[in-house]
This record gives sequence, structure tokens and C-alpha cells, in this order.
Amino acid sequence: MRPIVLSIQFAILLFLTKINSTQAQHLEPEMLKKHVYILASDSLMGRGFGTQGGRMAADYIINQFQEIGLKPWEGQFVHPFISSGMMLKTEGANIIGWIEGCDPILRDEFILLGAHYDHLAYKINDGQMVVYNGADDNASGVASIIEIARWLVKNKDSLKRSVIVVAFDGEEEGLIGSNYLVKNKKLPLDQIKMMINLDMVGMLSKYGGVDLVGNETVKNGKAFFDSLASKHDIKIKKSGKRVEAQTDTQPFGKVGIPAVHVFTSTVSPYHKPGDDAEKLDYEGMSRIANMVADATFQLSTVDVLEPDKLFVAKSQGRMGVSFGLQAGFGNTYHDYSNEFYESKRGMSFSTGVLATFSINKRWSAQVQALYQTTGTRHLYGNFRTHELLVPVRIKYSLVGAANSILSDDFYLFGGANYSRYFAGKIGDGSYSFSDNMRYEAYGYHFGVGIDIMNYQMQLVTYKAINSIDRNGNILPVTTMFTIGYKF
Repeated sequence: MRPIVLSIQFAILLFLTKINSTQAQHLEPEMLKKHVYILASDSLMGRGFGTQGGRMAADYIINQFQEIGLKPWEGQFVHPFISSGMMLKTEGANIIGWIEGCDPILRDEFILLGAHYDHLAYKINDGQMVVYNGADDNASGVASIIEIARWLVKNKDSLKRSVIVVAFDGEEEGLIGSNYLVKNKKLPLDQIKMMINLDMVGMLSKYGGVDLVGNETVKNGKAFFDSLASKHDIKIKKSGKRVEAQTDTQPFGKVGIPAVHVFTSTVSPYHKPGDDAEKLDYEGMSRIANMVADATFQLSTVDVLEPDKLFVAKSQGRMGVSFGLQAGFGNTYHDYSNEFYESKRGMSFSTGVLATFSINKRWSAQVQALYQTTGTRHLYGNFRTHELLVPVRIKYSLVGAANSILSDDFYLFGGANYSRYFAGKIGDGSYSFSDNMRYEAYGYHFGVGIDIMNYQMQLVTYKAINSIDRNGNILPVTTMFTIGYKF
């Protein structure tokens, strides 16, 4: 009966999003514009992480949180942290307020609304300060959460779940503020039912819509957000069960919290000095903010809010599969069994596809299908082969996302591999490849890898256990550095 009840509840939610209610949103473009012009002004010097301009931005956000009536989280709006890198320590601060829900049970659950307020600061060119104001990235998101929070406070008597509002620091330096909150459990992670992050929302008309990547991480989320977007006359351009890895949704998604990234792409002067306040589409920002306010309100009032099962399985490291592409380069030499010499090393290349099967947080399996060409310098001349290489390996994680800001995973791996040679040439061709060489070879491999967001980098060594020469004395040894991208 439970799935039927949940479907009925979400059907009611979808119906509610289609009608006008007494809580109808109307967030003014002029108020959003006011915040952006202040946060993206030259006087804040680009709001760099750990800079005076960043602290000035934090002070402005604190004043706004106080003015609109947010409650300070655990008695204070400012939640400082120290980021250590090499020999430098930088102090940052997340700004956190909240609105308590009115339901005696659901008020202990939370919707989290976030945006990062830091940007790239400035640089000096020919003695002149060039400021990276970051109007779209991400004064637009901060302005939006301030005005959404203002509207939610006015309607707090109708909220069932509580709402946490966070202005993150250190996003541009590697999601430092959001990672700090999650790693150190500064928020009640088990009770956060949904995270909505606004990062660059100032270009609706130019982009022609909005990305809502992660909208399917919550059960029935696609139908819910599709209905909301239709109601607010906004086109959804990208969506799905994947949590966006390059913004503050990532740390929350990694621990199984459904997280949606609200984004109008990088069509603004992204990470350039020209990202200024006058370039933003404030009418479009208002429509997006109204939609997010509507979503936050509706999600706070539904009786049961659950994550998507597939998303939970993936975030917990249970069995799942991902696919990707890979390319690599390196070198090969031939070990002449029972001989005193080896061939000279030559360049080798590979490219192909991969599939990764997660077993749990520590263990996974990976299968690859690669085209590989290897080259060596041989006593008969240059020796080049072309092959289909199929490595099958087991990966063991040493450092997972919960322990590292810089990487998602650091791991060792090893396994077996099969090669099917389909072409080759030795020297001028007088030494016949087809007459003298085997077309199949077996071996083993081992290496180390690191995954950063969707990218995979590995250093791997392949060693043959049977000769590719019919006389039985040539064993290829290949070392490759590979880069892969997982979808």
C-alpha cells in the first residue's frame, strides 16, 4: 500500500502546483537586482575566498538574513572554518539561517536552500585592478535565496518542514564550504530531505531555459519539477538522476541527500571580468526564484518525501554500473625470455570504452574494451602491433569522497587481460608478422588510479604471460597513463 499512498500524495502535489493559492509567489525583479548590484560591485573586489571583499559580502548577507527574519542556525549566522592548503591557511565562513516548520513531526525534517557567495577576486594588470565581479556567478544565486527566504518567512505558518538557507563560501576553490559542512556534520544530514542549489541563474532568456540536474534524485521528482516549470513557463533543458559534481550539490549528493542544481548555463561571461550586474536578466531571475520558492514550499508540505531508490543505491556504493570513454599513452618494451637483452622502448597509444560495476564503498570491478597500438625498437627494425585489448580488474578504494576534498576516490587495482592482435609490422616487412607471430596473448596488469568528479586517471602496467612470437620468447610489457570520462 505504501507506494500507492506515495503516488497519491505526489499526484495531489502536482495538482496543487497547477492552481493559484493564497501563497502565490511574486518575487520582485527589482529586489533581486538591488542585491546583485551590491554583491557584484567593484567595492567588494570580486568576493575572493578569505579576502576582505568576501567578508564584506558575508556581512551584507548576514544583514539581509536578519532583516527578513531568518533564525540564526545554532544561535549564530556565521559558521567559520579553516581551509589548509600546502603552507597556507585560509579562513572562510558559511552563512546559515533557518525557518522552523509548524508541523510537530515534520518540522524536524529540512529542505536546504543554498548558493555560494564567493568568486575569483581580482588581478592587477599594468598597475590597474581588474575585478571579477561574478554577477551571474554567483551573486544571482545569493540574491535569489535571500528573496526566496523572505517569501518563505512571510508564509512560515504554512510550512510543515523546516527550511535551512545557506550561503556557501569557498565554492570556487573546490567546494570547500559545502564539503566542510558535510564532512564535519555541521547540519543534520540524516534529516535533510532535499537540497536545492542556485548557481548562476541570471541568463534565462539567453540560455532559453534552465537546467535542473538532479531533479530525479527525489522520488517522482521529474513529474513534480516538470509541472512546476510548466506552471512558471520555464523550459527545462537538462535534468536527471545524476547530482551535479561541479557545484555545492556534490557533497550532499555523495551522502545520499537528493540535490538539484538550478542553472542557466555558462552563457554569461563565465569567469571573466565582464560578468557584471548590468548583463543579467532580472525578469528571468524572478521567474526562476518564484519557481524555486514554489518548489520549496510544496516539498515542505508533502507528508512523505523520499529519495529515488537508484540514486540511494549509487550514493551508498551498492551494486550499480556506469559507462565511459578512455584514452591513454605510454611506452612498451619486449622482454626476451631467457635472453640477456630487451628491446628499446617505443610509444604506445590506446582508446576505447569502459564499464564500472560498484559492489560497495571499497570494492568495484571494471571491464574495458580498447584499441591499442604498441611500438618498440627491435633487432629487425621498428616493431609495431595493433590489438584489441580487454582488461578485467578489481579496484580497491583507499580514500573515498568522505575523506577527500580534492578527489572522489583514490584506489589500487589489478586483474587479467586478453589481447587479440589483428595487424603488425616488423622493420621493412621482410619478417612476416602473420607467419611468425601469435594472434592471441594473455597477461595481467596492476596500477593506481584517482577519480575526480566524472574524470578517471590511471597509471597501469600490462605484462604478458605468453609470448607473442611463435618461438615463445617475446613478452610485451606496456606502461600507460590513461584519462577517462564516466557518464
